[in-house]
Amino acid sequence: MLGGIGAEYFDVVIVGAGLSGIGAARHLQDKCPDRSYVILEGRESMGGTWDLFRYPGIRSDSDMYTLGYNFKPWKEGKAIADGPSILNYIRETASEAGVDRNIRYRHMVSAARWSSKDAT
Repeated sequence: MLGGIGAEYFDVVIVGAGLSGIGAARHLQDKCPDRSYVILEGRESMGGTWDLFRYPGIRSDSDMYTLGYNFKPWKEGKAIADGPSILNYIRETASEAGVDRNIRYRHMVSAARWSSKDAT
């Protein structure tokens, strides 16, 4: 559930629209297509680390063949990729899968509570 008055309900809430959040959403769509979900991103754009840090020379410290998505293998020539290439990969993945339509930007998560009674 999001908010108080006029609350919205989702089966799954994913926090963050970075590499992991976009991947989780894509897997959720594939494995549990009957579940509703939303991605809450505190910033104004997707990409997480790869959007936030843009200093010259930023790159992955892990090879993208391992770090990348199994459903969308990394096909670039450089396994240790630069930040802009990784950001493009995340954005392309989100767009192709339609995941980008489920992102709520400028939605900072400040608290979460589980209710065993309500199973929510």
